Amino acid sequence: MTARSTVALLASLAILAVAALPATAGAAGSAETPQAGPLNPAFVEALHDPLVTAGLGRRPNPVAVHVGSVARARTTRTSLPGAYSLIEQGRVTRVKDQRSYGTCWAFANIAAIESKLLPARLWDLSEDNLVGRSGFGSSRSWRYNWGGYDFMAIAYFARWAGPVNETNDPYPSPTLPKQSRVRRHVQGVAMIPGRVGPLDNDLIKQLVVDNGALSVGMYMDPTQQAYNGYGARGSTAEHAAYYLPDQRGENHGVNIVGWDDSFSASHFTGVTGEPPGDGAFLVRNSWGAAFGERGYFWVSYYDASFAREQGLGGYGGCVSYTVVNSTRNYGRNYQHDKLGVTDHWGYGDSLVWGANRFTAKANEPIVAAAFYTLAANTGYEVWAGRRFSSLRLRATGVTPLPGYTTVKFDTALRARRGRQFVVVVRLDSPGEMYPLAVERPAAAWQKRATARRGQSYMSHDGVTWRSLLRYAPNANVCIKAFAE
Repeated sequence: MTARSTVALLASLAILAVAALPATAGAAGSAETPQAGPLNPAFVEALHDPLVTAGLGRRPNPVAVHVGSVARARTTRTSLPGAYSLIEQGRVTRVKDQRSYGTCWAFANIAAIESKLLPARLWDLSEDNLVGRSGFGSSRSWRYNWGGYDFMAIAYFARWAGPVNETNDPYPSPTLPKQSRVRRHVQGVAMIPGRVGPLDNDLIKQLVVDNGALSVGMYMDPTQQAYNGYGARGSTAEHAAYYLPDQRGENHGVNIVGWDDSFSASHFTGVTGEPPGDGAFLVRNSWGAAFGERGYFWVSYYDASFAREQGLGGYGGCVSYTVVNSTRNYGRNYQHDKLGVTDHWGYGDSLVWGANRFTAKANEPIVAAAFYTLAANTGYEVWAGRRFSSLRLRATGVTPLPGYTTVKFDTALRARRGRQFVVVVRLDSPGEMYPLAVERPAAAWQKRATARRGQSYMSHDGVTWRSLLRYAPNANVCIKAFAE
């Protein structure tokens, strides 16, 4: 484990201070003036202080998401078992080794995708391709050593850059990888904040049962005292245990693959002491099968930094892949947001309209759209037409959890080659004052976010539309459209 604790801290790699754009002239909440919302404070802190992430590879997401207590209760069942294991269900792939690189975030997300596809089919997908083709940063050294976060992985999958087979791009690659054949299309992701307390676990458990391994953030003690003090004893999985009572910023990405409500607190008998109660998550690491018990270990429900919201912002966020389809589901992906969610905009209340204009590459029906929501129970309307003056309502609904959602149109839009068409999404996000997900280059390592005139628009009423470029250079609304 020493190799991980001595990974170089790479704050000197062209990281610029990131902050939300200043409010444009005009009162907050004005129907005339959109504004950028605040970035996740945990994300900003991690950029300014390299010790926050300790060089292991996991960083907080740039935009925080919200799930209230009512939404948590609505999205869970009452029949969750007291113990559950994806290993016993045959829904995990082999444990891999990230080696000395800061790539745990990629391993956690690839493992989640592989788990989602089991037991129907066993896949070995490429972490290297996700790291090398994330679109963030400009060099192999930056991408392997700076670290990353879940939203980077979601953007890679959502734009259909991957996943690809491990055999087409083995890890680690000495050079930045090239495009390979994409094996699946990710069309749905649940993005939830960390737990608000040690027993706030039902939503996490439900997502594990429904979708397989969950990508989560934790603080891994670089000295390993919180683990080795008791994890080295014995040969059964229950002795590979970890408990840290202190709140720390996340620095490592892992997967929750099960739990045991009766896991005894007495198993955590190291330098950090025993937790105040029983119960633990079964966790898959990415440090090879020699770590813990064949690559797995237990983390106490009472660990104060494991998948845990800490009041500073979105520390400990969790990602569950809800819809992963065959590549035959849609024929074309119209999009402007290569890097996905890097910012969020609005008018100071829960209501916002966003739009993207695309140019059709063929005579083809546009049959679905995808977008991000940042709060639970967000109501949406999707409109589409050849121009703003001829929009037609194509779909309505509510997203129970924040995340990335694809919705099919009730009636297809017939696009004509070389002609423009418009896709509009109206969002009403309870509790989120800046609900529109936006991609913009807020730092040097996000420079691949680019925009042109006539691409992305915002509105507060769906009548008066203004180009997003009036307020933020190279900014795009995160809305995609899919052709049959």
